[in-house]
Amino acid sequence: MRKTNYLSTFGPVWCCFFCFAINSCARLEQPHPAPIPAFYHWKTHFQLTQAEQGYLDAIGTKKLYVKFFDVDWDGITNQPIPLAVVEIDTTKLNDLNIVPTVFITNRTLLQLPMEQVDTLAGLIFRKIKSLETQHPLEIQFDCDWTAKTKAKYFALLDNLRQAFSADSSFIIHHSPFIISATIRLHQLKYFEKTGVPPVDRGMLMCYNMGDLDDWATENSILDTEVAKTYLPKNSGAAYPIPLDIALPLFRWGVLFRDGRMIKLLNDLSTANLEDTSRFKKAATNRYEVLKSTYLKAHYLYAGDQLRLEGVSVEDLLKVATLLGERRNDTPVTVAFYHLDSTAINLFPKEKISEVLQRF
Repeated sequence: MRKTNYLSTFGPVWCCFFCFAINSCARLEQPHPAPIPAFYHWKTHFQLTQAEQGYLDAIGTKKLYVKFFDVDWDGITNQPIPLAVVEIDTTKLNDLNIVPTVFITNRTLLQLPMEQVDTLAGLIFRKIKSLETQHPLEIQFDCDWTAKTKAKYFALLDNLRQAFSADSSFIIHHSPFIISATIRLHQLKYFEKTGVPPVDRGMLMCYNMGDLDDWATENSILDTEVAKTYLPKNSGAAYPIPLDIALPLFRWGVLFRDGRMIKLLNDLSTANLEDTSRFKKAATNRYEVLKSTYLKAHYLYAGDQLRLEGVSVEDLLKVATLLGERRNDTPVTVAFYHLDSTAINLFPKEKISEVLQRF
């Protein structure tokens, strides 16, 4: 799965999403524009089911951030390569706006020499064009850059903008054209240190905010109290580019072995752990593996521990209220990660609409 010169239609760069409102009375007289609902699609085959299409229509969703591919480092060839390339079925897109999204691993940038950044930009540019099925108005890049990779990542984004801007067949159909990047919470709070990517707009990933590796952590996916530490209500500094918001609709199990976090088991729930001959409930959302067994195609050993993490509608309403109190009057997209049958079943369209109303 994170993100400057944005278009004037979204307001000046100082008019970011988290500017604190000074005059609440004026805000009551001039309510915020309704948020633009969106979803992420993070599977390798993109073909909307009838249930998914109906779900999107009911919420009024017109925008989907579709992961086109990952970019990872190949230790054999010592070069970056595209992986998990999406297969797109365009027969049922209707009027959905597809935002091509590319995930770039930080280790790719760690290994990549600076002089090869332009080569990587060319590879990504050509791959996006080969998969493009419509004329997107936005392309998003997802990378959790660090101090060691910041310069290369920002240079890569500059090169990508130049590549798209120089392609006449592309820009004819792409006006206005937006490049966005994902922004983690720590990158928001400490932007003067972490830097701000040279893009038009950021997507604040408002999840994965706790210490995943600590067994004592209650919920690393979403914790409103932790979020408050990154989003102080009267913060004097505003992020230099406009921000959209991504909220989680997923769950997983965190597997620990000998006190160390080993891996994540996606979409794990209590229903998967009901066999008392294999699993023992040790505490709320915490289980012990009683005997070695397979679970969701993963082999677990006796003595392993599992912590279940997920998000409730109540969690989403709380964090949406927190974020809604901190937005200004510029348009904002609220994107949910991600679209699948589990999200549809656990988060009815009425509840998603209620979350959106908090903005």
